[in-house]
Amino acid sequence: MLRRSGVSLVHNLSLTPSSTRSILPLICTRNISTQRRPNSTLSATDSFASSHSSSSSLSHSNPNPQSPIPPLSTLPTPYLLRTILICTVSTSPFLSNLLTKLLLTYTAFLTTNPIPRFFLKHTFYNHFCAGNTPQEIQSTLTRLKSWGFRGIILAYAKEVEVPAKLCKSNISQEHLQSDVKTWRDATIQTIEYAEPNSFVSVKYSGAGPACVLNMETDEAQSPLFVRALDDICAAAQVGGKNVKLLFDAEQTRYQDAMDGYTLSLMKKFNTPDRMPTVYNTYQMYRKVSPNNLKSHLEAAKKQGFGFGAKVVRGAYLHSDPRSTFWEGKEGTDESYNGGINRLLTFDNSRGAKNGGINVGIVVASHNQTSVTKAMETLSTLRTEEGGRLLEGKEVTFAQLAGMADEVSMSVINAQEQSVGGGVNVVKYIPWGTMEQCVKYLLRRADENKDALGRTGETKRAAGREVLRRFKGFFGVSA
Repeated sequence: MLRRSGVSLVHNLSLTPSSTRSILPLICTRNISTQRRPNSTLSATDSFASSHSSSSSLSHSNPNPQSPIPPLSTLPTPYLLRTILICTVSTSPFLSNLLTKLLLTYTAFLTTNPIPRFFLKHTFYNHFCAGNTPQEIQSTLTRLKSWGFRGIILAYAKEVEVPAKLCKSNISQEHLQSDVKTWRDATIQTIEYAEPNSFVSVKYSGAGPACVLNMETDEAQSPLFVRALDDICAAAQVGGKNVKLLFDAEQTRYQDAMDGYTLSLMKKFNTPDRMPTVYNTYQMYRKVSPNNLKSHLEAAKKQGFGFGAKVVRGAYLHSDPRSTFWEGKEGTDESYNGGINRLLTFDNSRGAKNGGINVGIVVASHNQTSVTKAMETLSTLRTEEGGRLLEGKEVTFAQLAGMADEVSMSVINAQEQSVGGGVNVVKYIPWGTMEQCVKYLLRRADENKDALGRTGETKRAAGREVLRRFKGFFGVSA
C-alpha cells in the first residue's frame, strides 16, 4: 500500500494518537466543527461491524452530497500539530536521515534513557503505535472511535530477522520450534487484544528463517508450522469473536507459497455462516496480481468458501525483481483500481451450490483518487438492482495510523453525508514495547521509501486545517 523514495521515517509506520497537550491556548476544543461522527456513540467494546444489520447491510443511501465538511475538522488540534512536526521531519532528507541513523545506532539507549524516551513516546510512539498493554490499546481504540473510525488493524511490532541468504545447515530444530512457538503465541495474544469483528495483521515470515526458507524453495512446511496456522485461525473464531486475519504479502520469492497457505486456510475456515476470517493480500504493482486475484476469487465461488482480500499497491519495489512489476505508476494505478472494481462488482450470489459466498474487501490505500473511485463505485452499485452485487460483501477502507488522515476522514465524512454508508474505516497500527515499535517503524520506513509525496500532502492538509481554526478563532473568514 505504500511505496518508496528517500528515507522517510513515517511511511509504512503505523500509528496511534495520543493525549499531547496543546501548545496554543486557542486550541482547547477538540471539535472546531459541530459535525457529529457516525460512530462517536459506540463504546470501546462495540464491534465496528455491529452497525451492519447483516453481512450484506451496505445501505442504500442518497448519493448526492451535502455541503463539504473540512476533512480534518474533528481531529484535535494537538494531534494535527504533532502531525505537522512529524511530517516536517520525514520530508526533510537531512532530518530524517539523521534521526534514522541515531535510532538505528542507539536504539536501546534512546528507548530507555528518560529524556529521549519521553520525546519518542510523545511524538513517534504515541502517533504511530497503539501501546504495549491491553489498557493502552483500548484507550487508543476509544480515541480513534471518537473520531469516527470503526476500529483498527492490530499488528504485533516485534520484527524477525531473516538473513538474505538462508541455509538449512544453519538452522537447528530447536530454533525452528522456538521461532514458530514465539510467532504463534504472539499472534494469538494479538487476537486476544483485538476487539470482536476487527482485524489482526499476520506476517508469515514471523515464523522464522526455517519456515521462510521452505517458502522460498517451495518445500513442505513442518507439522509445527501447519498446526500453528490452524491454532491462529481457530483463536480468531473462538467464542464467536470473529477476528479477521489479514495475511500480509511479502517479497515475490515467497509469495507463491504464501498464496497457497492462505487459500488453503480460506477453504478450511471461511465457512458460509460468517464473513471471511482469512484474507489474502494482493500487491497490485506486481504484473501477476490481477490474474491471481481473478483466479482466486473464481475458485472461492466455485468451491463455495468465503473470500477475503486486502488490496495494496506494494511495498517491496527495492527488493523485488524489477521485471515483476509494472513499468510506471500509471500501470500500478490501473491495476489497483481494476482490482478493487473487480471485487466490488463481482457477482458472488451463485457459488457454493447456488447459496452464494461472502466476500470481505479491504481497500488499503493512501491514494485519494483510488479511494474516491471505490466510493463512487459503491454509490453506483447501491442503486443498481437493489444493491444486489453488494449483498454478502463487507467493505473496509484502511490507512496507516498517523498518516493519510485526510484520506481516511474523506470516507468518514462521506458516510456522514449519506454517500458511503455501510463501510468501515480503520487504521493499521502496531503494538509492542517502545524498542520493538521503533525497530518496526524503521523497517517499514526502509521498505516504503516512496512515501514523501503522500507524507507531504498529509502535512499540507493538517496545516490547512490548523490555519482554518486560527482564522475562525479570530473571526476571519476561512
